Amino acid sequence: LHKPGKGAFYNTDLQEWLGARGITHLLFAGVTTEVCVQTSMREANDRGYDSLLVTDATASYFPHFKDAAIQMIIAQGGIVGWAADSAAVAAALLGSA
Repeated sequence: LHKPGKGAFYNTDLQEWLGARGITHLLFAGVTTEVCVQTSMREANDRGYDSLLVTDATASYFPHFKDAAIQMIIAQGGIVGWAADSAAVAAALLGSA
């Protein structure tokens, strides 16, 4: 995906690609948590996707910025999405949660 902006959906064909495959749930990882990752999650939320941030698969230059971004994402019962570490995600995907 060639991403010209901070969000994965901005000026890309990501939404069409996901829609053509019937994908409704997204896992997010990457850098930086508080900029590109959070922006992409907000864009996904605006488009109706259910999103989960894999907390130990994201990073920031400033740990407190990452922590704040996670709190904003999960606030109000997951207003933007949910968050879990990779062990919890793997367990859920493998059916051993």
